[in-house]
Amino acid sequence: MRIWHVVTALAMLASGCAHEVTFDRPEHYAVAGPHEEAALTCVIDPQTLAMKVPINSFMTGAAHEWNVEPGDMLKQVAAIELPQMFSHYDFATSSPAHAAQGRNVVLELSIPSYRFEDFHAKVAVAAKAYDGNHKRFLDKTYTAEGETQGAKMFWGGAFAMKSAIRQSSLEAYKKIFEQLRADLAAIVGHS
Repeated sequence: MRIWHVVTALAMLASGCAHEVTFDRPEHYAVAGPHEEAALTCVIDPQTLAMKVPINSFMTGAAHEWNVEPGDMLKQVAAIELPQMFSHYDFATSSPAHAAQGRNVVLELSIPSYRFEDFHAKVAVAAKAYDGNHKRFLDKTYTAEGETQGAKMFWGGAFAMKSAIRQSSLEAYKKIFEQLRADLAAIVGHS
């Protein structure tokens, strides 16, 4: 009977758990910069929105797997950041066939790379922006890293891993959007 208990305990430890990780509607925060009297449609395709990146960490339990959803994180941060910059904000999963004329911007966002390693998030976001005449005026990939979360992971183990991923990812996305907002302001403000 004792062998059965040992085998059961080992099987439970080895099986681990899978955890879905995205932001849980991050708190609204204010961003600095000009407010443009223009309309922006943010486009994130379904493949990016459905993206899942598996993360394992021996420090927090090798049997656990965290499935990070960087596309959903991107959508949530865009919904906080971009309405603060543009007078009108819409979200879509495909580019509009006919953009309205005037001061309108279509911004396509995707994620070429998302990693959580060395205790922090490393994110790349590709951005393409078009005006109302479908003339592309921005095509750039932004990269950033969030702050390291090693202490949180060491002391909190598996219980703190989701929080560590979220916090470091949010910091990385904020850094990316700061760069993106500056580029958009420089271009849109001169049109």
